[in-house]
Amino acid sequence: MLKKLIVVTAVLALITGTAFAQVTIGGQLQQGMTLIEGNNVKESGVTSGSSYMGSFNHEAKFSFLFGDGKAGGRLVWTLNSQAMWGWLQWRPNQYFRVKVGSDGDGEWGFPQIAGWGFTGEAKNSVAAVNDWGGGMYMSYRNIGLNYGGFDGAGAYHLGLSAWPVDMLQLNLLFRDIDKSMPLPERLAKLQFIVIGTIEEVGTIRFAAVGEGGLMKDAADGDDLGNLFLAFHSASIVQGLGFEVGLRWDPPRKGDIKNKNEDKTFDNFNIGFGLNLTKTDPFNLKIRGNVGFAGKNAGETRNATFGFHVLPSYKLPKLTIFFHAGVGMEFVKDPKPNQDKVNYEFFLNPYIWVPMGGMRMWVGFQFLDDHRARQDDKFQFKWRIPFGFNFYF
Repeated sequence: MLKKLIVVTAVLALITGTAFAQVTIGGQLQQGMTLIEGNNVKESGVTSGSSYMGSFNHEAKFSFLFGDGKAGGRLVWTLNSQAMWGWLQWRPNQYFRVKVGSDGDGEWGFPQIAGWGFTGEAKNSVAAVNDWGGGMYMSYRNIGLNYGGFDGAGAYHLGLSAWPVDMLQLNLLFRDIDKSMPLPERLAKLQFIVIGTIEEVGTIRFAAVGEGGLMKDAADGDDLGNLFLAFHSASIVQGLGFEVGLRWDPPRKGDIKNKNEDKTFDNFNIGFGLNLTKTDPFNLKIRGNVGFAGKNAGETRNATFGFHVLPSYKLPKLTIFFHAGVGMEFVKDPKPNQDKVNYEFFLNPYIWVPMGGMRMWVGFQFLDDHRARQDDKFQFKWRIPFGFNFYF
């Protein structure tokens, strides 16, 4: 009921906003598809056949933004998933703001370079891996920087923000306010986010994210929650942006109380990103991560490493990109001389061609797929993707 009420409220606010405030209406259509694909797996001596017009990737979104700095909101309708989400905000003065609703595009996010959007518009068309999946080389990428804050299109949250002094923002985020739950459990979902800016240096972000034990006396096995710390700067070195982030999953309360012999400790994760812009028309973006080994409820977490590189060169009529990445997992085996390293990699050159109000993409993907074979022999997939982006 509360979810429906919030949606209705957003619609009413939109109608009211059209009468009393400026309304910005926009939309986008992003289309991606695989023109042809194949692999090197031979069946009966014949390379497996290629498929045409597969891997259809479509996104259509209309956005209505209304209001000003004091009050307003946004209502978004995504046609491909038939989902609607939106939020309202009120800032009566320069020190305080209330925001309620669902923000599928996120806010207070930590990654400024290395996270969602690393490949820009190509992520929905020709980029080899989408930032929410794509195998080992994506599962472990920039894991010290992957906290998004006020995001998610499927649940409703309440965010309270305060600016006690210049360049400092304090945020309390209550998640899932549309769901019924006991107060201690609701407080356990509380998230505390601090964003501080050092003039001509950079921005520091810290978050304490409750996951069942941050704000209550958790039962055995419940998590304490995660802690995030990140720094981003585009001011220290002219033409070079960089960021580094850390995530720590503290030990579980249940194991600490019971002095569990199989002590549980969760790993540290470090992520980093670089963006070189001074050498126009050449540009270089890099992101990577290191995940240290640990345990979670007695289950071993292996050490991991991921690395992505994205150089590009701008020509008068088009821009050339060469996207590539590798992911590694260091498997610790209790048996002598049984340790091994799992790995995957991809190569992904593509081009971007502006065409008036539309942007066209075409590329090539070479995806290592050897871990799909039982004998661990070399195996790969290849694709020729195509896509375009249109905004209005």
